[in-house]
Amino acid sequence: MTNIDTTPIDYTASANNILPQFVDRLRQLHSIIVQNTYVKDTAKHLNRIIQDANNETMVLIVGKQRVGKTTLVNGLLGRSILPVSDQNPTGVNTFLRYGENEEVKAYFLDGMVAIFDMSKLELLTTGDTFASQILREHLDYLEVYIKHDLLKSVTIIDSVSLEAGGGEMAYFSESLINRVDEIFWVLRSQSMAIDAEILLMEALKNKGVVPLCIVNAIDTNNNTEAFISSEKKRIGHLISDFVPVSAIDAIEAQRTENKELWHQSQYDNLIAEIQRVAMNSDKKTYAIIIRFLQWLERFRFELTVIPQRDPFQSAVENIEKFAGDTQYEFSRYQRDLAIVQEYEQEYEQVANVFKNVQTLYQLLQTISQNDYLQDDQVEQFTEKAVIYQQALREYRNMHNEYMREHERLDAQHKKIHGKGLMKAIFGQHTQNEFFKERVLRLNEQQEECVTQYAKVREAEASIIEEIQSIQSYLIGLSKKRLARIENRVKELNQQRAKEKKQLKLYAAKLNEFSCLIEAQGFIKDNIKPFLMEDRMPLRVKDQQMLEETIYSIIDIDLSKNGLLARSQMNNKMESIEIPFEVDSKYPLQDLRLAETDVKSNDIPAIPNKLEVQYES
Repeated sequence: MTNIDTTPIDYTASANNILPQFVDRLRQLHSIIVQNTYVKDTAKHLNRIIQDANNETMVLIVGKQRVGKTTLVNGLLGRSILPVSDQNPTGVNTFLRYGENEEVKAYFLDGMVAIFDMSKLELLTTGDTFASQILREHLDYLEVYIKHDLLKSVTIIDSVSLEAGGGEMAYFSESLINRVDEIFWVLRSQSMAIDAEILLMEALKNKGVVPLCIVNAIDTNNNTEAFISSEKKRIGHLISDFVPVSAIDAIEAQRTENKELWHQSQYDNLIAEIQRVAMNSDKKTYAIIIRFLQWLERFRFELTVIPQRDPFQSAVENIEKFAGDTQYEFSRYQRDLAIVQEYEQEYEQVANVFKNVQTLYQLLQTISQNDYLQDDQVEQFTEKAVIYQQALREYRNMHNEYMREHERLDAQHKKIHGKGLMKAIFGQHTQNEFFKERVLRLNEQQEECVTQYAKVREAEASIIEEIQSIQSYLIGLSKKRLARIENRVKELNQQRAKEKKQLKLYAAKLNEFSCLIEAQGFIKDNIKPFLMEDRMPLRVKDQQMLEETIYSIIDIDLSKNGLLARSQMNNKMESIEIPFEVDSKYPLQDLRLAETDVKSNDIPAIPNKLEVQYES
């Protein structure tokens, strides 16, 4: 990260006006340089700046292991979305973005993108299986799309733990730090920042980056204020402020809707800080411009070394490295194979989802355990089924209560009069007032049973009427799910085929350096005048850096380096399609509940009403 002048800046222009105009120019510049593969990474960095400028404000959560970074994020989302493991901390940087459809996008180091269901998040972040290890070796980062209002205005990044060596500065990805708008540094209450963390904070301070400190786990002790006071003395000059919270209390409060516990978690203060960051558009505008100035320096270096290279030889070396290295291709194939194997496991689960469903209860359990079986139509059916089951339970309880009362009364009668209640009722024995009253109460209970029994039959009829249509509908949802999985494999194989096609294009682009000459002119005529306007939020030092870098870029002569030679790629690598023959292997198990499977076969009969015959 290039050192930045940290003196105060007076923002004189609206970020809402400047940033879109600036991004429009960056897009044009990107469309020019992306044509040249020699500056592929540089173009990727520029595109990332463009994306970040258009995206929501980004907040980076950092800290050492076991301070509760992931739990902190789960507290913000109100549910335990991100896996937490004591044995395996989060193994990949995870961007949480807003999305109507909740899913995971895995970005691999070679540019491959694979989409997973939320159920695979643990596999990609904390899982310890062989497949997890293979996938994470190739992963660059994850994007997790969550339907949560907070993510409409901010992107939260749950980062891997800081790597801190003995006596050395903790390591963290500088490129990621450069991308974010704010850093939230997480400490655990009563666990002080270690020396390696402090060294990193000092390095960030020198670059004009001052993080906010989140003190987590205030629920574990009563000395948080003393801890914060102590840390302020040690690192207060490196931190903008301290915010104490309890992630555990926040999650539990939202799960149980406990307002008092939510207040104790102090998460409102944390959310207020996030909203403050999201609203600071001026700061974001300035940060994007500074990142572009740093990018210009990188681009200047790229252009400087191009005339010193043998473009033909360099291009051939890159092609050979990508396509000719058998071990590299095998490793990538193993990764793709691992992805397809995970898809196959999911396919098998969906295909067998109804295999053991033989009762209405088992059907409801299966629906509740699988998100893809849930929509408005299914919910209407499950509500009716729940009403039926509740009515049935209530009837059984009423019937049991009646039978217990009947048995007690019968025993009392036998003890007093020497014979059972039924014999007395239908015999000639005169009843006393006590037994007359108890029999009347039994008859009232019998009438309640009759009423409830009618409700059971009414609810049962409603379920039976819909059971066939809902089964067909659920099978349809399962088929859609299977088709979606098959389509993912198809898309992955299409990406592999696309890679093969791209390799063949490398040779044709060896002498396409005219786009870089065009980029030099665009920077001179469009970028420089725009950034040098008085309304731009740039300090004098920033403007000087901008002019020096742009003049250096313009002075690089690429006109004599047009290449006539074209490489002929050694076409040894074949784009092997990964098979996914699952139709016959995992046929979709049918769902065929009959009327007898839905009805309860052990509903006790309605007890008879007692009629007492009295002797006058």
